[in-house]
Amino acid sequence: MTKSERQQLILQLIDEQSIGSQEELLTALIEKGYKTTQTTISRDIRALNIVRSKDSLGNLRYQVLRQSDVETPDVIETEAIETAISEYAVKMTHIQFMIVIKTTDSSGNVLAGVLDDAHLPEIVGTLAGFDTIYVTSHDEQEAKTLYNKWLPYLAQHE
Repeated sequence: MTKSERQQLILQLIDEQSIGSQEELLTALIEKGYKTTQTTISRDIRALNIVRSKDSLGNLRYQVLRQSDVETPDVIETEAIETAISEYAVKMTHIQFMIVIKTTDSSGNVLAGVLDDAHLPEIVGTLAGFDTIYVTSHDEQEAKTLYNKWLPYLAQHE
Protein backbone atom coordinates (compact mmCIF):
# COMPACT_ATOMS: atom_id res chain seq x y z
CA MET A 1 0.00 0.00 0.00
CA THR A 2 1.37 3.40 -0.93
CA LYS A 3 1.47 6.41 1.37
CA SER A 4 -1.41 7.97 -0.55
CA GLU A 5 -3.51 4.80 -0.30
CA ARG A 6 -2.76 4.53 3.44
CA GLN A 7 -3.77 8.14 4.01
CA GLN A 8 -6.99 7.65 2.03
CA LEU A 9 -7.77 4.61 4.18
CA ILE A 10 -7.13 6.64 7.34
CA LEU A 11 -9.52 9.35 6.13
CA GLN A 12 -12.12 6.70 5.32
CA LEU A 13 -11.74 5.04 8.72
CA ILE A 14 -12.10 8.24 10.76
CA ASP A 15 -15.10 9.20 8.65
CA GLU A 16 -16.83 5.85 9.17
CA GLN A 17 -15.82 5.09 12.76
CA SER A 18 -15.49 6.98 16.02
CA ILE A 19 -11.72 6.72 16.50
CA GLY A 20 -10.28 8.69 19.40
CA SER A 21 -6.64 7.61 19.64
CA GLN A 22 -3.72 6.50 17.54
CA GLU A 23 -3.94 3.06 19.12
CA GLU A 24 -7.55 2.73 17.94
CA LEU A 25 -6.55 3.92 14.47
CA LEU A 26 -3.67 1.43 14.36
CA THR A 27 -6.06 -1.38 15.35
CA ALA A 28 -8.56 -0.32 12.67
CA LEU A 29 -5.81 -0.33 10.03
CA ILE A 30 -4.69 -3.80 11.12
CA GLU A 31 -8.30 -5.02 10.91
CA LYS A 32 -8.35 -3.77 7.31
CA GLY A 33 -5.19 -5.78 6.63
CA TYR A 34 -2.68 -2.95 6.75
CA LYS A 35 0.19 -3.10 9.23
CA THR A 36 2.07 0.10 10.01
CA THR A 37 3.74 1.86 12.94
CA GLN A 38 2.49 4.47 15.35
CA THR A 39 5.19 6.87 14.10
CA THR A 40 3.89 6.58 10.54
CA ILE A 41 0.32 7.14 11.71
CA SER A 42 1.42 10.19 13.68
CA ARG A 43 3.04 11.68 10.57
CA ASP A 44 -0.06 10.94 8.52
CA ILE A 45 -2.30 12.57 11.13
CA ARG A 46 -0.21 15.75 10.98
CA ALA A 47 -0.04 15.71 7.18
CA LEU A 48 -3.80 15.24 6.85
CA ASN A 49 -4.66 17.94 9.44
CA ILE A 50 -6.47 15.43 11.61
CA VAL A 51 -7.26 16.55 15.14
CA ARG A 52 -9.21 15.16 18.06
CA SER A 53 -12.33 17.13 18.73
CA LYS A 54 -15.74 16.52 20.21
CA ASP A 55 -18.38 15.08 17.93
CA SER A 56 -22.10 15.83 18.12
CA LEU A 57 -22.41 13.43 21.10
CA GLY A 58 -19.56 15.09 22.99
CA ASN A 59 -17.09 12.23 22.43
CA LEU A 60 -13.49 12.97 21.48
CA ARG A 61 -12.71 11.55 18.05
CA TYR A 62 -10.39 12.16 15.14
CA GLN A 63 -11.75 14.54 12.54
CA VAL A 64 -10.19 16.36 9.62
CA LEU A 65 -9.54 20.00 10.42
CA ARG A 66 -10.48 21.71 7.19
CA GLN A 67 -8.87 25.01 6.28
CA SER A 68 -12.30 26.64 6.15
CA ASP A 69 -12.81 25.66 9.80
CA VAL A 70 -10.03 27.94 10.99
CA GLU A 71 -9.06 31.54 10.56
CA THR A 72 -5.28 31.17 10.36
CA PRO A 73 -2.68 28.41 9.99
CA ASP A 74 -1.61 29.17 13.58
CA VAL A 75 -4.86 27.61 14.78
CA ILE A 76 -3.98 24.36 12.99
CA GLU A 77 -0.57 24.28 14.68
CA THR A 78 -2.09 25.05 18.08
CA GLU A 79 -4.65 22.28 17.66
CA ALA A 80 -1.96 19.79 16.58
CA ILE A 81 0.19 20.64 19.61
CA GLU A 82 -2.75 20.41 22.01
CA THR A 83 -3.77 17.06 20.55
CA ALA A 84 -0.22 15.67 20.68
CA ILE A 85 0.34 16.84 24.26
CA SER A 86 -2.98 15.39 25.42
CA GLU A 87 -2.18 12.10 23.69
CA TYR A 88 1.50 11.62 24.55
CA ALA A 89 2.61 13.83 27.44
CA VAL A 90 2.60 12.28 30.91
CA LYS A 91 4.42 14.93 32.95
CA MET A 92 5.91 18.37 32.35
CA THR A 93 8.47 20.25 34.39
CA HIS A 94 9.48 23.87 33.84
CA ILE A 95 13.16 24.50 34.64
CA GLN A 96 14.44 27.99 33.92
CA PHE A 97 14.50 28.36 30.10
CA MET A 98 13.50 24.73 29.43
CA ILE A 99 10.51 22.44 29.64
CA VAL A 100 11.14 18.76 30.24
CA ILE A 101 8.28 16.62 28.96
CA LYS A 102 7.95 12.95 29.89
CA THR A 103 5.90 11.02 27.31
CA THR A 104 4.40 7.61 26.94
CA ASP A 105 6.91 4.97 25.83
CA SER A 106 8.41 5.61 22.37
CA SER A 107 6.49 8.89 21.90
CA GLY A 108 9.29 11.39 22.57
CA ASN A 109 10.21 11.78 18.92
CA VAL A 110 6.57 12.00 17.83
CA LEU A 111 5.75 14.88 20.17
CA ALA A 112 9.05 16.63 19.43
CA GLY A 113 8.25 16.36 15.71
CA VAL A 114 4.92 18.11 16.23
CA LEU A 115 6.61 20.89 18.22
CA ASP A 116 9.37 21.26 15.62
CA ASP A 117 6.85 21.37 12.75
CA ALA A 118 4.99 24.22 14.47
CA HIS A 119 8.01 26.55 14.18
CA LEU A 120 6.97 28.41 17.33
CA PRO A 121 9.12 31.50 17.91
CA GLU A 122 9.36 30.63 21.62
CA ILE A 123 11.14 27.35 20.86
CA VAL A 124 14.86 27.44 20.07
CA GLY A 125 14.94 23.67 19.64
CA THR A 126 13.91 20.29 20.98
CA LEU A 127 15.90 17.24 21.97
CA ALA A 128 13.96 14.00 22.06
CA GLY A 129 14.58 10.54 23.36
CA PHE A 130 12.47 7.44 23.92
CA ASP A 131 10.14 9.03 26.47
CA THR A 132 11.59 12.46 27.25
CA ILE A 133 11.79 15.77 25.43
CA TYR A 134 13.77 18.86 26.28
CA VAL A 135 12.17 22.00 24.86
CA THR A 136 14.55 24.96 24.95
CA SER A 137 13.32 28.56 24.85
CA HIS A 138 15.23 31.84 24.63
CA ASP A 139 14.54 32.71 28.24
CA GLU A 140 12.66 31.69 31.35
CA GLN A 141 9.58 33.79 30.57
CA GLU A 142 9.05 32.15 27.15
CA ALA A 143 9.43 28.69 28.68
CA LYS A 144 7.00 29.56 31.47
CA THR A 145 4.46 30.89 28.94
CA LEU A 146 4.61 27.66 26.91
CA TYR A 147 4.44 25.53 30.05
CA ASN A 148 1.32 27.34 31.29
CA LYS A 149 -0.24 27.14 27.83
CA TRP A 150 0.36 23.38 27.48
CA LEU A 151 -0.32 22.27 31.06
CA PRO A 152 -4.13 22.04 30.64
CA TYR A 153 -3.65 19.49 27.83
CA LEU A 154 -1.44 17.16 29.82
CA ALA A 155 -2.76 13.62 29.53
CA GLN A 156 -3.68 11.49 32.48
CA HIS A 157 -1.78 8.27 31.67
CA GLU A 158 -1.76 6.86 35.17
